[in-house]
Formats: sequence, C-alpha cells, structure tokens
Amino acid sequence: MRRRRLLSALAAGSLAGLSGCSGSEGADDTTADRAATADRWGATTVSRAGNATTLAVNGIPGEICTSEVIENFSIREITAPAFADSWVGYDLSPKYKRVREDPGLTDEAVVVGVEHDGRARAYPLSVLWFHEIVNDSFGGPLLVTYCSICRSGLVASRLVDGEPTRFGVSGQLWKPPDRYVTASARSGRAFGADRWNASELPAVVDGGNLVMYDERSRSFWSQAIGEAICGEHAGTRLAIRASTLTSWGAWRSSHPETRLLLPPPHSSTELSREG
Repeated sequence: MRRRRLLSALAAGSLAGLSGCSGSEGADDTTADRAATADRWGATTVSRAGNATTLAVNGIPGEICTSEVIENFSIREITAPAFADSWVGYDLSPKYKRVREDPGLTDEAVVVGVEHDGRARAYPLSVLWFHEIVNDSFGGPLLVTYCSICRSGLVASRLVDGEPTRFGVSGQLWKPPDRYVTASARSGRAFGADRWNASELPAVVDGGNLVMYDERSRSFWSQAIGEAICGEHAGTRLAIRASTLTSWGAWRSSHPETRLLLPPPHSSTELSREG
C-alpha cells in the first residue's frame, strides 16, 4: 500500500533548513497567514515536479502531484452523516468505543464540537480516526477532518470558489514542509488531538499527512494546512470554522441539546468516488 511505503520514506528522510513543529493554540483564529503561497498549476502537468519553488515539491514525496486518487481505498469518508442524542440504543461496532461493553460514548471520549445559531453538534474522534473526513451541512457546507498519523484536526467550510464541494480520502500521504504545519497550528487553523485522551492533547505531528481531494475538480488538498497543493485549486485555502476540542461529558454538559455523530452504518459512506 502506498501509504505504508511512504511512512518508511518519511522515517528515513528529512527536509534541510526547516524549523521544528510546535503545538496548537486553538481552532478559532482564522486571520493569520502562513509564510508563503503555492504556485498555481494544473494537476496533469508532469514538468511542474521540477519547479523547486512550489509548495508540493518541497514536501515528501515531491512528486505527489503526479499521483492519482486510489479508488476504493479502505478509508471511506462520511458523505451523509446521521446524528442522535447519544449512542445508547444503536448497534455500533466496538472499534468506535473505548469500552466495548458500554452502550454509549463515555464521558471521557474526545469530541470536536461545533455550534451554529444556538444549535450544537459533536463529532467523536473515535469515528474520525477511521473515516478521517465528514462532509456535513451545518451552518453551511461543513468539513470536519482528522489525520490519525499527524494527530491533526481541522474544521472548515466546504465552499470552494463559492460552490459546495464534497471532499474524499485520496489514499495518498504527503508530508508538508514543517514550517507550514507549524504556522497552521500556531494560527489556529489546525489543532492537535488524540483519539481517546481529552486531558492531554498533543501537538500536531509533522508527518505523512492525509491528502484530501475535492470531487468536483479532483484537486489534492493537504489536511494539516487546509490548502490545495495540486490541481485546479492549488493555492486555495479553506475558510476555517470555529470549533471546540473537548470531552463528550464536558460538551454535553455545556450543550445539553447537542446532537452526536453516529458512526457507519448509520452515517453513510456511499455516493463518493465520483469521477
């Protein structure tokens, strides 16, 4: 599998002259800019890989833009999320729950909370761990993402050029230059999160990062920096939505009417991989 091969390469490789990665300071600040922007070029231009000034070629692998979406990849994004007051009463796979015999979500479980117009939704990290992307509509087109390798979370609008856009898991991994990951974390675009531990949240890790693609143009997007790195939309940045990283017990206490994301099969992973 390409993702496994890339992880070996990431362990052996390094980027000269780049600073280390530091922790996140939150997920609400949308104003800070990173140090540079990517050049714009099309996803089918092979010669672009020789342009050392582009963002994509300074990551690992530098030829990411010559890669393709892996169709029928094992990680499936959620395309039609379903919600309930709790998980109690639903037949759920044990993989989503830390305590297998518990019928619901434990109070200590990590969730990403989003508010809009007096309403609230919670997205458990245990679900995002396995599906990485949730395409939702809540206060407008909403994208909730998580990369289990980088421990990086990002919540954004799914509007691209003013159009609602569905995102998928490409099956590829790409390691951004760490100064970009650091800038994204410090500005609050990305936040560090652990699947189970809400009390000890880690920094975003600069590693092989989830490569998303939008199903309209099939451009590649780096999840950790929230920006398109290849294709028609290269250089376009996602607009960050305010979110809260906390435990399910704390979120439910402060938002008693919140709705909780249900994992598949209640939430659908169908209608994806459009050409």
